[in-house]
Amino acid sequence: MNAPQIILLIVAIFVVQAGIWFLMSRWLSKKTGALKNKLIEQYRQANTKFIIEPQSALYRGADVRFGNVKGNGVICLTEKALLFEKITGQKIEIPRAEITGADVEKSFKGQTSLATGGRHLVVKTKEGNRIGFLLKNAEEWVRKINH
Repeated sequence: MNAPQIILLIVAIFVVQAGIWFLMSRWLSKKTGALKNKLIEQYRQANTKFIIEPQSALYRGADVRFGNVKGNGVICLTEKALLFEKITGQKIEIPRAEITGADVEKSFKGQTSLATGGRHLVVKTKEGNRIGFLLKNAEEWVRKINH
């Protein structure tokens, strides 16, 4: 292969990769939006009040009980529970009575992230479990959970 062929190959690979990422991000956005709408409708029908409406988040793992498989999903806080549902299916529901507090931490389980400026929402439960999430406005979540 000569130099122009190599450059053409690199450009082709880049174009294919960009196309794949574009399609994946559109799929993820659609699934997230549908999941948000589903949760809003489900909780409104149950006459449950939102403290924080459903929004996009990343699950970062837990010390025990919920597993460590990371994933994209939707998180919300109601008067009764903190709920996170992955786009691929796992649902985590933590009753407010089980939550002892929340903090913002720069890393969780030894891992940092640039996605939210490195700020993890870490929810603590009575059983000593810590559950980590990446989301926007982690400080607001801490205030509302600890209130």
